[in-house]
Amino acid sequence: MMKLEVGQSLPPYELTAKNYGAAHANKIHSDEGAAEYGFAGALVPGVALYAYLTRPVVDAFGLDWLARGAIRAKFIHPIYDGEQARAEAKVVAADPSAVELQLLNSEGKLSAVGTATLPEALPSLDSRDYPSRDLPPEDARWPATIAVVKTGHVLGSLEFRLDLAGELTRFLEDMVDDSPLYRGVAAVCHPAFWIAQANEILMRNFALGMWIHTASETQHLALAKDGECLSLRGRMVDAFERRGHELITTDLAVFGEAERPIVHIKHTAIIRLKESSDG
Repeated sequence: MMKLEVGQSLPPYELTAKNYGAAHANKIHSDEGAAEYGFAGALVPGVALYAYLTRPVVDAFGLDWLARGAIRAKFIHPIYDGEQARAEAKVVAADPSAVELQLLNSEGKLSAVGTATLPEALPSLDSRDYPSRDLPPEDARWPATIAVVKTGHVLGSLEFRLDLAGELTRFLEDMVDDSPLYRGVAAVCHPAFWIAQANEILMRNFALGMWIHTASETQHLALAKDGECLSLRGRMVDAFERRGHELITTDLAVFGEAERPIVHIKHTAIIRLKESSDG
């Protein structure tokens, strides 16, 4: 881990953004679907923008941050497929370490902001506060409207096995991330993978149409092991309207074998977009 000083700018991360969601059921990632809501083209998924933000942090803090670091990320302007993107980071505190983040598009417009920290002590997380529940059948998912959402509603759980050599290899290509930390015999899980699973649990509990991931707050608690059986569980904590959009916030946690806490996520998304003015 490099030595950091307050005011120091970390090496930026530059890349060509990739819309890996073009064939996804969420048509906000298609040109046609995005155009219905006034966007210039298909939106690069928020999971990817989150991944871009994490790269300068991971380069600076390494495995320590992946095991016990935290990040707050908010997405404020789209990035489109093929655009040049630049993730920048500046140290704002040293004890404990804190870094301000921003993601700029090809025109230098701010597309995402965040703060990453490396806390000295980890919060506790009790698996009993996150009960397991079967996923609903597809035809029994909640409608995509805050009218049916109540604070405290428990979500159906996702159960999966971490496959770093298979699924995660393809995921790294989608994230345009070539860091060696995620490859080889000592590979660890990319932090954006947890956010992808947070999106998945929403899609498996709600009958979503076009929707947009807007923010995530994540606290890493331990490194997951390759091949480990994992459980993502959570509940609704907020439902609200903003500028005509309907949003929800969920409190999610990933647990490993023997209920070992891996990551805690507060995840916010627009589940129903405001109707476009022309139709």
